[in-house]
Amino acid sequence: MPTSPSHFSSEHSHALIERLFRAPVERHTLDNGLTLVHRPDFSSEVVSVQVWVKTGSIHEDGLIGSGLSHYLEHMLFKGTSRRDGKSISREVHGMGGSINAYTTFDRTVYYIDAPSAAFAEVVDVLSDLVLHSTLPTHEVDRERDVILREIDMGLDDPDRQLSQALFRTAFQRHPYREPVIGHRPLYEKVTADELRAYYHARYVPNNMVVSVVGAIAPEACLAEIEQTFGAVPRGRLAPVKVEAEPIQLAARREDILGDYNIFRGGLGFKVPHLSHPDSPRLDALAHALGGGESSLLWERLRNQHKQVHYIDCRNWNPGDSGLFWISYVCDPGKSHQVEKAILKVLKEVAAEGFPESVVEKARRQALSAEINGRKTMSGQASRLGLGEAVIGDIGYGRRYLKRLQAVRSSDLQTVAKHYLVDEGRSSVTLGPAPKVVDNTAALEEKLALEPFESIDLASGGARLLLQRDTRLPKVHLRCVLRGGPLYEPAGQRGISTLLAELLTKDTGHRSAQAIAELVESIGGSFSATGGNNTISLALEVLPADLEIALELLSHALTAPAFDATTFETEREAQVAELKEDDDEILEYGFRQLRERFFGEHPFAVGSDGRVADLEALTAEDVRAHYQQLVRAGNVVLSVTGDFERSAVLEPLRELLEHKLSSEPFAETTSPAPRTTAYTGHEPMEREQAVVLQAYPDCGIQEVDYCVGEVLNELFSGMSSRLFERVREDQGMAYYVGSTRVVGLRGGMFVFYAGTQPSQAEAVVAEIDREVARVAAGEVTEDELARCRTRLKAARPMGKQTIGARAMHAAIQVTYGLPIDDDAEHAMKLETIDAASLAKFVKKYFNSERRVQLIVGP
Repeated sequence: MPTSPSHFSSEHSHALIERLFRAPVERHTLDNGLTLVHRPDFSSEVVSVQVWVKTGSIHEDGLIGSGLSHYLEHMLFKGTSRRDGKSISREVHGMGGSINAYTTFDRTVYYIDAPSAAFAEVVDVLSDLVLHSTLPTHEVDRERDVILREIDMGLDDPDRQLSQALFRTAFQRHPYREPVIGHRPLYEKVTADELRAYYHARYVPNNMVVSVVGAIAPEACLAEIEQTFGAVPRGRLAPVKVEAEPIQLAARREDILGDYNIFRGGLGFKVPHLSHPDSPRLDALAHALGGGESSLLWERLRNQHKQVHYIDCRNWNPGDSGLFWISYVCDPGKSHQVEKAILKVLKEVAAEGFPESVVEKARRQALSAEINGRKTMSGQASRLGLGEAVIGDIGYGRRYLKRLQAVRSSDLQTVAKHYLVDEGRSSVTLGPAPKVVDNTAALEEKLALEPFESIDLASGGARLLLQRDTRLPKVHLRCVLRGGPLYEPAGQRGISTLLAELLTKDTGHRSAQAIAELVESIGGSFSATGGNNTISLALEVLPADLEIALELLSHALTAPAFDATTFETEREAQVAELKEDDDEILEYGFRQLRERFFGEHPFAVGSDGRVADLEALTAEDVRAHYQQLVRAGNVVLSVTGDFERSAVLEPLRELLEHKLSSEPFAETTSPAPRTTAYTGHEPMEREQAVVLQAYPDCGIQEVDYCVGEVLNELFSGMSSRLFERVREDQGMAYYVGSTRVVGLRGGMFVFYAGTQPSQAEAVVAEIDREVARVAAGEVTEDELARCRTRLKAARPMGKQTIGARAMHAAIQVTYGLPIDDDAEHAMKLETIDAASLAKFVKKYFNSERRVQLIVGP
């Protein structure tokens, strides 16, 4: 029996690093100064094209803090000399792609992921968007209101507030102290002329990097980029002075009090830039302190002393300086003792250091992270873009990982002593105002993957699914069981999700800490999820550690210990997460909507459960639920990745046929919810309001489900008529769209929007108007074509990773559906027309069963 990670020699790690970076990267500098980085990858007919503009909020010069960069990012979707704003998203969706952008301190990135056959169109759209935007004045004014809603969302987001507080506390002079989105009073003063001046000054080819990864030949890629991006001449690019941060001489802090359910905190220490020799040492220190469930802070403060529900540590330093950041979530009243305990651990590390094994674990985790970042074309393109645009070296990743191999335990102690000092500390907290509280415990070869091999095991009824994929050195195991609300006893809502989490913890063979330590020491992951219809366990490891993963999974399914202390810790963490969600207006509103809509039906409560039910649970309740769900007849186990069939078949056959309970599994059904119409308002003191409108829906196994998919796509996304009317044309909401809560039979179709309180009713009217338009059969063929193309493209784009394919296959089999029904699904989509959508709306969107809720002031 393997009890420790396989020996990971220096030669082995160096070989793996070289394997990761063996794919050739094409780098070209065009005559106009633009840089092209391109990695051909023919493993999937997908391409990711990203434009990295080397300008962000720290480059706004005299208008620093006004949110110019973010404002401009929004405006580049409003039209060019060849395309109007709506045509951009429609054209991208029409080719089966997705388009988006983001802005941060030092860059703005625009990207499209799409089928590789559309590469020329993708490049044409992106080059037109970033180099030829017209920034029409009327759109500047309209988009201003949309971003004001986004600013309000940020004010309502406790985690964003905490992050901004930490940066403005740690940085007194450097522009990192200003929020990327800008300060509202400064943002409101930005003029169209100022926006255009910033665009023409910063959006020049010699300030851009184009990163391309996908099934495109190098010659074709370069020719297309030169024809489009290369057609614009080099521009004048004046240097921008970024004010340096003076040395911090004393500890700083900021405490924010407000209407919150849970306490959040953060401690930051300034550290040097990414290319500094100490950077890999600080990264390793962050992993050791708070990089997982076997880390020192997690084990000490969460598992041993029950002081926090969550704690982590990261080393953030992409620019010329950064922050070593520890964040935590705890109950009100514990923040002072938590901060004191963290500082005690830091002093202990500076004085005593870590065992050498911790550094080995950090190496594994860094290698695993590098592999994970390369799972999709988009992830690979992001790695190339970061290396070229931010660091100035596309080979930095290889050099960084090799430097990490030289890190030793004494290095961690040295950097802890040097950087994690009291006079350089910045502390921030965010939590409820003081009050009387209840003390109750709360790769480069073209590869067509073989289809999944499906093995029905005669004894017990379990099903095993296998698919080899040797492009990356990873193996993923996914175990799916029916579970969730339909299978939970009354008064025990959330027990399935808690059970799933506890199955990854203590067993009769190892403690939770030993399991976490083992998994992280091999750079692996072991996680659990709970949903409306299933629970699942997922293990992902390097191929050399497959035997360990198989053993851990076997122990989890056959010998869970349900340790009392771990049970208490995980139950309290689930309760804390529910309370944390209730600080978010959309999450809170959605929870209230479910209860109103589903009534007595089990789906009235989400998979995370209800606070009162969780607090009443015992470890014996969870054990009883385990005995109900974990039976061979309720198990679908899929394995994907770089493995040999013989290495998994026999141990998994032994597990599924001989070690699991063979008692028959009792399937549960529930009648459709009896929903009655309701219109109401749920008070919540926030800057914004959330509009929610729910109708009955069909289930996954029903014939209308595919029609519902098209309808959901029609109402969602930047090219939807609803989005264009509510956000683009009228600027009434920052976000608007639809989503579905689906069961096997029946569900809930939901419209949602975030808006200004005074405009909530107007948003409702627009949603009603759009529903009426569909019911009248007025959906155009152009709209339908975009929806079909998007839904068809979503299947392969959503199954790029071994984990995603394992989950999809196991879920399909669990639901009684074909493992691979992509072709059948595409054929169904072609049969859906405007009349099909009208029929669906008339059947399900019954005003007598509509539940409408407005949450806000």
